[in-house]
Amino acid sequence: MSQEVKEFVTKEEKERANNVNLVDYLLSIGEPLKKEGNQFYRHEQHDSLVINNKRNYFSWNSKNVSGNAVTYLMNVHNLTFQHAVKKINSDLGDKDFVAFKAPEPTYPDTFQYDVEEVKTMDNVMKYLVNDRKIDADLVEMLVDMDYIKEDTYKNVVFKWIENGELIGASLQGTREIPEEKRLHEDRAYFKKVLPTTKEATNDGFSITRGYPENLYFFEAPIDALSYLTLNRTTLSNCQLKSMDGLKLETFVQTVRKAVKELEKTGKQIESITLCVDNDSAGREFIEKIKGYDFQRKDGKKINIESDIPDLPIGQLKWDWNNELKQRVQSPIKKKLSTEIEL
Repeated sequence: MSQEVKEFVTKEEKERANNVNLVDYLLSIGEPLKKEGNQFYRHEQHDSLVINNKRNYFSWNSKNVSGNAVTYLMNVHNLTFQHAVKKINSDLGDKDFVAFKAPEPTYPDTFQYDVEEVKTMDNVMKYLVNDRKIDADLVEMLVDMDYIKEDTYKNVVFKWIENGELIGASLQGTREIPEEKRLHEDRAYFKKVLPTTKEATNDGFSITRGYPENLYFFEAPIDALSYLTLNRTTLSNCQLKSMDGLKLETFVQTVRKAVKELEKTGKQIESITLCVDNDSAGREFIEKIKGYDFQRKDGKKINIESDIPDLPIGQLKWDWNNELKQRVQSPIKKKLSTEIEL
């Protein structure tokens, strides 16, 4: 397959090749793929090559490459760009071209919590306290409150509780995944958000202290717990919300719900702070959110603030758990409070 093709490729040929359904095409030409879960396929001869059928791209972790069908042929079969485009068009022949279209999301009518919990919290405590350096009494308290549990696969279960009701949950693995087995190159631990109702899909794990007058947003539950560990004496009348990523929908929905809840007691939002990762994506998210205007009923503008950890020299990404671990392990430790109220 290494023969170079120098023929000119048309715009239509490139569009057809770039947008072909990746899994359908690769299976049609006999690529050795095996299905893993609902949306992933793995190459049988290259363990670290994973295809996300839902998003229509592949990631070859050991080679640090990813992309569509054209990129796949260029990297897996050593074709030039032109040869890859020509091959895909030739393989498709006269078949009607159907560009990849992401399926419409579906939601259950009610949240089904099908997690099998265990009574022991050994793996949760070891992972969150020993590995992630989150304060032990904070974790123990959240376990007692039924906000955090451990399942039979040794995952941490972060429960989404709203008004005393369980509306969703996210899972965090406690055992590192070998690099060649990862579905995402930069994701060393298993992560999963359980499917829930359409409204709750844009919610997330949260901790509220007093009234949610001051909102803090994080990319993951562990970042929220790390931030709370570092700022236990200064945080009051606040809600710490995990977005499980950078989700505008979660941000907007959380603000709206906080406004409604505060109206019942005659209070209003005082501040909104973005505590996302210090990387290119996190910084872009901050700039995007700051482009919106938020105004209270009394006409006062709510400023969008950011509180992200300083990026150490040589690092491209730094989150609040990185910061917590660095401070705890540093010879000159910053004093962390031991008091907390929820």
